[in-house]
Amino acid sequence: MNHDFEESGKRDHVNINDFDVLNRISSIINSEFGSNDAAIARYLIAHIRRSSEINVAAITRDAFVTRSAVRRFCNRLGYQSLSDLKESFTQSVFPSDLSHREEEFGYEEYRAELDVRMIEMFAEVESGVSDIAIKHLADEIDGHKNVEIWCTNNVSANLVRFQQEMFYAGKIVRIVAGANVAELKNMGDASQSLIILVSVSGLFASQAREYLDCRSGRKILITAFSNDDKSSSFDRVYRLGNAGNGIDRLGVYSKYAMTYFFDLLSSCYLSRYPCTKGEPLYGSTLAWPE
Repeated sequence: MNHDFEESGKRDHVNINDFDVLNRISSIINSEFGSNDAAIARYLIAHIRRSSEINVAAITRDAFVTRSAVRRFCNRLGYQSLSDLKESFTQSVFPSDLSHREEEFGYEEYRAELDVRMIEMFAEVESGVSDIAIKHLADEIDGHKNVEIWCTNNVSANLVRFQQEMFYAGKIVRIVAGANVAELKNMGDASQSLIILVSVSGLFASQAREYLDCRSGRKILITAFSNDDKSSSFDRVYRLGNAGNGIDRLGVYSKYAMTYFFDLLSSCYLSRYPCTKGEPLYGSTLAWPE
């Protein structure tokens, strides 16, 4: 999913819970086959393009659940009411920033433009983030006891592999996704913390600022958004692109640039801080697990 975008089809602001809503619905659908919540989630997705027709009466009738089950479902996702939840169903929270693709954008046109944007993206990352900068961030990760990566739930899926590669080196990095950042507002041991906030367009950085400003420690922003207004809360900013409008039209930065950047960071960390103590985790004939 493309993390965080400025434009919204239904309202002029984004609730921090909106960054979680699709992943939470996905989790319910994937793991809770026969529950009331799964039935409600399936109903909402089936009617997602007709949200104006969604109401409690329709859900209870067609999903065979009670009104209290609908209320509990909304509360579970972080909303006080069904109306609040429906407001989160804007195209701005969907993968790849679909709201910025033309409906007539066919596969051939998409692939042709994606190929061009990928080449441009790699060039921008190459010019914007030097090897020295990546080595500096690897050193900061090693030098801090508590390392947190703040991001939207959709971007977090791309960062799990990085987290696991850090585990291989014996380094614990915690991924804090979406509204979960609010739970760390008053976390102790802050002086030894390194907070890396990932926000491609800058909107998540804006929404998380009130929680970030309550924390001390070192703060890093990784973004493709060139506006300096989002940078005041951070000690260092890594810019992966030159986009100044906060629009990642094909999801190139959220899906590919972030994966590329954290792959480079992982490789850098593992080469600078190899875990050589103890027994090998697997023999030389075994491939890296997929």
